[in-house]
Amino acid sequence: MKGVAGMQKKRWSSFCIIIVGGVAKKSPHLTMEPPNIVGETSKTHSKNMMGPFHWVFLSVLLLTVFWVVLKLFRRRRALLFVLKHDLTRSHRWLASDFLDKPTYCNSCMQCCASGSLCEVCGLCVCPEEACLQSVATSSKTCKPLSTQPGEKTMRHAWIRGNLPLASRCFKCLTPCGTVPALADYRCLWCHNTVHEDCIDEEKGEGRRERGDCTLGDHKRLIIPPNCVTLEEKQGWRRGRSKVVVKEIAVPNTDGWKPLIVMANSKSGGKDGQAIMIQLKRLLNPIQVVDLLETPPESALEICRLIPEQPTRLMVCGGDGTVGWVLSAIDKANLPVKPCVGILPLGTGNDLARVLGWGPGYSPDDDVSEVLREMEHAQQTLMDRWKVVIESQKRKYLGLQRDAKVLTMNNYLGIGCDAGVALNFHRHRESRPDLFTSRLINKAWYLGFGARDVIEQSCKNLPNKIELYIDDVPVKLPDLEGIVILNINSWSSGCSVWSPSDEWGPSRIDDKMVELVGLYSSFHIGKIQMSVAEPLKIGQAKSVKVVLKESVPIQVDGEPWQQSPSVISINHNGQANMLKKVSS
Repeated sequence: MKGVAGMQKKRWSSFCIIIVGGVAKKSPHLTMEPPNIVGETSKTHSKNMMGPFHWVFLSVLLLTVFWVVLKLFRRRRALLFVLKHDLTRSHRWLASDFLDKPTYCNSCMQCCASGSLCEVCGLCVCPEEACLQSVATSSKTCKPLSTQPGEKTMRHAWIRGNLPLASRCFKCLTPCGTVPALADYRCLWCHNTVHEDCIDEEKGEGRRERGDCTLGDHKRLIIPPNCVTLEEKQGWRRGRSKVVVKEIAVPNTDGWKPLIVMANSKSGGKDGQAIMIQLKRLLNPIQVVDLLETPPESALEICRLIPEQPTRLMVCGGDGTVGWVLSAIDKANLPVKPCVGILPLGTGNDLARVLGWGPGYSPDDDVSEVLREMEHAQQTLMDRWKVVIESQKRKYLGLQRDAKVLTMNNYLGIGCDAGVALNFHRHRESRPDLFTSRLINKAWYLGFGARDVIEQSCKNLPNKIELYIDDVPVKLPDLEGIVILNINSWSSGCSVWSPSDEWGPSRIDDKMVELVGLYSSFHIGKIQMSVAEPLKIGQAKSVKVVLKESVPIQVDGEPWQQSPSVISINHNGQANMLKKVSS
């Protein structure tokens, strides 16, 4: 075995020497003589190896093939998709199966069971290449982001066929869309449906886009297209352009409260993308922003264009997404800070629970009803806390590490609860395909918590930390975890603080935090089952924690392993939030 390993090592050495030698022949500055240990083996291999010319030829050939394949793919894609920044059509296609109801192609008018569906206007196209190319080059426009400047009235934007089930004509009040063909019309803004005979009788053939549109039930939340001025800018790539909102005029709508939606399309499995599609159909598409494509700092520029109006934001995602948007609002320095509502799509959704938006979105929920709740939601203030972490370790040459500054909205955990969250986070980052729904995520949390009950990774926590409440040291009992709460919801909805003779109630705007202790991960399980309560440590306006050893911590569900450091928590202003009004 030793001889075989030595021979393999010699062969690898000879291979490296041959490659470097080939390069040296091309450059007079590089010379290398192979050592004598190669012997006859290197000569035999050098005859069989390709020279530098062959490698250059293969590289050019591969690049040429890659370029041709890329061109063919782009040509095929041009038949299926129109650039989303095209001001004339701007369809955004999705592959879909039409199995819930009879669906007809808007090009050939034939019934189809699958094909492409525009996520904004609902235009349907069968998979025939001729139909796809016909729609891509025709005048069938999508839902308009902006109309001609100077238009004072809002006109209907009719699209033919594929009406929702149980539709009724708003003209004659009889069922429409019942004919087994591509028939009748629906408006993309007010969502009224109408018979072909009724619309022709009212406006005349060839004038289907005329008539005043009321924008439907959500007119107070919609930015009308006749109030939007767009500007097209050329991108850095040839043939590419982007659309920028240049100006927004205030419409003549009583109680106008424009709503901006910031959604994380990957939150909640596939729920995030499905919600964005529904919201683009109910609102102006410029009001719906995917945070994976556009950062919140850029999306907030819409609020700057309408500074005199009370703008509302709806964040579709988990508590981490909400914190991201709130931090962006702080950095934007807007004249009037918008109010933030939540459509919960995360795992815990503790902040959404406190504000009344529920434990999580369900596919059975009506998005239109969610918009009505956002319109009538009550404004409230929420404390925010500045967390400064100063590491006690030193860099090379004795330089002090820069302090880590975070913002806490929900809670900060130290010890066993943060350890369970850290294990969950690491496994989700390595295998995201195993964490596909809220229910599965909770099952994983349960598994990691059960493992920590046996391992007790954070035992003897009082020996590892020092706690100061309002600059007063606190002696801790035998605990494995400490939670510092800004809201009275923790670990997916557990209410862990109740008023007593010694301590007052927990509020999100009282500029105080509550501290509770956890005896173990098993104790966490008992709290979640409402058969035990955490240890109440106290209420404070400022908290300081000294970590003597490396300990897991988490801030608003984002965990990491923290080295010895000093953690300071102080009040850092308040955010404008929207609280659901109980019906």
